[in-house]
Amino acid sequence: MFTDIIEDLYSPRTAAMDFVSELIRKRGKNNLQKFIHFIVDIFRRYDEAPADLKPYRQKDGALLAIGTLRDKLKQTDPYKTELESMLVRHVFPEFNSRVGHLALHWSIMI
Repeated sequence: MFTDIIEDLYSPRTAAMDFVSELIRKRGKNNLQKFIHFIVDIFRRYDEAPADLKPYRQKDGALLAIGTLRDKLKQTDPYKTELESMLVRHVFPEFNSRVGHLALHWSIMI
């Protein structure tokens, strides 16, 4: 897949990924745990919502954030031991979802 570097400059998705990366890189000691709790809360609200009211965009963003931080999370206790169970619980079910783009984040997460 080819990417357009000019398009990436104006992409809100790329800007969000860069922001999260820089936040954790420069202020990770103070913010990583808070950020992970924020992501976990998004997953919890998604799981609790009825099918017609699920916050798909929020979950998409949460998966993107986890994928962006995957290298840091793989190296940091206690997150490195929880990544696999998080994938099983929050990514695998999306392979059967009617919103299939969420499953795309499986490849980002690895």
